[in-house]
Amino acid sequence: MINLTMKSRIMFGVYLVCFMRKLKNPFIAESFVLLVLASVLIYFVSIPSVLINMSTSESFYSYFMSAFFDTELLVQSSVVLTAVTILFFVRNISLYTVLRQRLN
Repeated sequence: MINLTMKSRIMFGVYLVCFMRKLKNPFIAESFVLLVLASVLIYFVSIPSVLINMSTSESFYSYFMSAFFDTELLVQSSVVLTAVTILFFVRNISLYTVLRQRLN
């Protein structure tokens, strides 16, 4: 385990904020966040098992609700954060295309 001093933690936060401000395109940051969240989900969730269990279930809604609420907090928060990130990503893509069409 890495022991970080208070100065190291503060400087890491400063470097992170500086890096985020230097990014001109928000798609890069959103893509990175989406990639990290998706990799966490793929690591913790067995996609083939989900698909097999989903096909044997009678009600998709009840299956997804029970599967979501019976998982760990890390998986639940990753699913919610991934969904929110995808929504922001789609919103920014649509805003970008609308603004590009208006400017041309």
